[in-house]
Amino acid sequence: MEQGLISVVVPVYNGENVVESCLKTVLSQDVPLEIVVVNDGSQDGTLALLQRMAQEDSRIRVFTQENAGVAAARNRALRECRGEYIRFVDADDRLTKNGIQVMIDALEKDKSEMVFAAYVCVMGNKRKNKNLYKKREAVPIEKALQHMNPRTNSFYYGVLWNKLFIGDIIRRHDVRFYPHQKQGEDFTFVCRYMQHVNTVSYICDEVYEYQKNGDGLTMQHCMDCVWHPIANCKLKKFMYDHLKALYVKKGVYHQYRHSLWLYLFRITLTN
Repeated sequence: MEQGLISVVVPVYNGENVVESCLKTVLSQDVPLEIVVVNDGSQDGTLALLQRMAQEDSRIRVFTQENAGVAAARNRALRECRGEYIRFVDADDRLTKNGIQVMIDALEKDKSEMVFAAYVCVMGNKRKNKNLYKKREAVPIEKALQHMNPRTNSFYYGVLWNKLFIGDIIRRHDVRFYPHQKQGEDFTFVCRYMQHVNTVSYICDEVYEYQKNGDGLTMQHCMDCVWHPIANCKLKKFMYDHLKALYVKKGVYHQYRHSLWLYLFRITLTN
């Protein structure tokens, strides 16, 4: 582990049209960093593009594997990360200016183990700020779980890219993604990581530009529910078990046991 270094994890599959602009926003950050890119068996010109960029900037480290999915790609990247801090970025999105520094500043000032930040949802020419916690604050994990309990299907749990993680926690506790999990892999990773968190920092700075596009994933998930109801129910139960384990680990499950199960209802409606 290199003190002060941040490892930015970027999995990519057939992303030759988007990944270069993504990586440029990471390289423009004024912090010591490495970009750990895993080419997940792309069939287009992604690998050649990544290799060219790595030759031009040594902060980019490229790894390639046969196509195994985003969870396996991120696990491969985590094995290679050398940084004190870890951020996840999707290949078709972008970081905002200073989108890393403000998170590091909050974590170090608060002596917290995790940072949640605001982000921008981009839909064509429209931009919308997303931030469910409206003030800059560091809170104990118990208070964070209280705030998050009625929002279990929100970006608080469901995405990685508006959060900053500590590399040593991930390494010591072997926090990883489940390669077999085809949906909600971010959710279970966040739940596993938060078991080892005592203090959470919230910031209102926009740190990420999420490019929302009509990629058909929502419809695909809906069809999976219809055509594979048993597998879908098992998946939702698998995710709920990780949510419950987090609240049990932090000693607050008894307090929320009557409402926590509503996650299964919410996630069914939204997925």
